[in-house]
This record gives sequence, C-alpha cells and structure tokens, in this order.
Amino acid sequence: MHHGGKWFKGEHEAIVDRETFDRVQQLLKSAAARRKIRRSESGALLMGKLYDDRRNIMSPSFSRKNGVRYRFYVSSALLRGRKDKAGSVRRIAAREIEGVVEDAVRGKLAIADASDQAITDRIERIVLSDTQIRVTLNAKDSDPPAPAIEIPWRSNKVSYDCVPAHSKPRPDLKLVQAIVRAHAWLADLKNGRFSSVEELASTAKLHPKVVRLMLRLAFLSPKITSGILAGNQRVPAVRQIPKQLSLDWISHHGLNQV
Repeated sequence: MHHGGKWFKGEHEAIVDRETFDRVQQLLKSAAARRKIRRSESGALLMGKLYDDRRNIMSPSFSRKNGVRYRFYVSSALLRGRKDKAGSVRRIAAREIEGVVEDAVRGKLAIADASDQAITDRIERIVLSDTQIRVTLNAKDSDPPAPAIEIPWRSNKVSYDCVPAHSKPRPDLKLVQAIVRAHAWLADLKNGRFSSVEELASTAKLHPKVVRLMLRLAFLSPKITSGILAGNQRVPAVRQIPKQLSLDWISHHGLNQV
C-alpha cells in the first residue's frame, strides 16, 4: 500500500496469486500492443479513445468518391442504427479532431518533439460534444495527475478529411498555417514587439520549447516553401520537419524524399 510517499507491505491476504496476476498483466500488454498496431495500420490515432457525449465510442471509418478517400470518426450508436442514442456530434472529420486534440495535449505537456503517436499514447479518453472537447490524460504520465484538458469547440457541418488517391496536388493547410505563423513570430521578434521567445510564448499561451521548435519553419528554403504552398512536395508532417531541419538550405531538398 502507498501512503505518504512510501510503500508498505499489505496486511491482507492476496486476492489472486502472483502467477495469475503476472499472466494477466502480460495479456493486457499484448492487447495494448495489438490495439496500437491496428491504430497505426488504419491511420486512426484516436481509435478506442474518442467518445461522444452520450458515452458511445466513436469508431474510425472512411468512404471513397471519385478516387478520393474521406476519413472520419462515427458514433457507434449511429453505426448500429440507433440515431436517437447518439451524442450531439455523430460524425467528425478525422484530421480536424486529431489536430485539435494533439495540439492541446502537446501544449499542455510542453513536448514539441514527440511523434503524433507518442502524443496520443498519453491520452486516456476524449469526450466530444458540440461545444467542448474534454481530454483526460493517463494518470501514470504525471504526478499528481494532470487535470482534464477542456477545449472550447463548436461543431460545423460534417467536413471530411480527404486523402486524394488520384487527384491534383493540394497544399497541406495545417503545414501552410504553421509556416505563416512562424514567419509572423519571427517578424515580431525582429521588430521588437516581443523582447524574447519567452515573452512571445507567454502571449501565445505555449511553452517556449514549442515556440522555438516551430520557429524553425521560418527558415525553410524558398524552394521547399514554394513546393509546400503548391502542394507538390512529399514532406513529413508539420511537427516532424523542425526536428529534421538544419539551417543549410541545400540539405532541405531531402525533405521531399521522406
């Protein structure tokens, strides 16, 4: 038993024997590993974690139209034909909810350089309503446990996250926005609006480590930036680029090979 920062041997008899306990723990670990593999293969980072506000799990799904793949999460009540039992948000574009949740958790935990999968592994549960996204983190990841993250949010008409299979290139809007923001931050530092990265981070309500990392997007070579704006660069996700970025523009040309 744990008390006052110390562990004490319990006085009661064990409920299960050690062999059975260890076997169950191993099965739980194996099940978690299988879920992670399924999540990775499907591309649904929030699979098994996202619920509507009537406690229905929201399952990953997709559809295709004219060679375009649309990915989203759907309330299990709606999938079972029980429309009246579904929450206030029955379906949501995958990239929309994944992006909002990952940004909030990354800012809360002040870890800018972890992968998207590593970030979602820190999440215990997400509850989605038409006015708020509530994210509960794994208790084991912080001591004391971090309070739930409540993100103000308003649902729009269903917008689908599309991954073109055979269509014209389209710019990654999330990446474009990040680059624009990085240039704006750099300009604010140059013209003296902010005296330091720490002051800028405080105003933006982000950790200075996050701001410093994302500022590196302002130093992409013109060729790579133009390619991103045109949507014809096969580049890594927005948060992977800063980690791989050097100030040597010649080395940036390798980004489109990832």
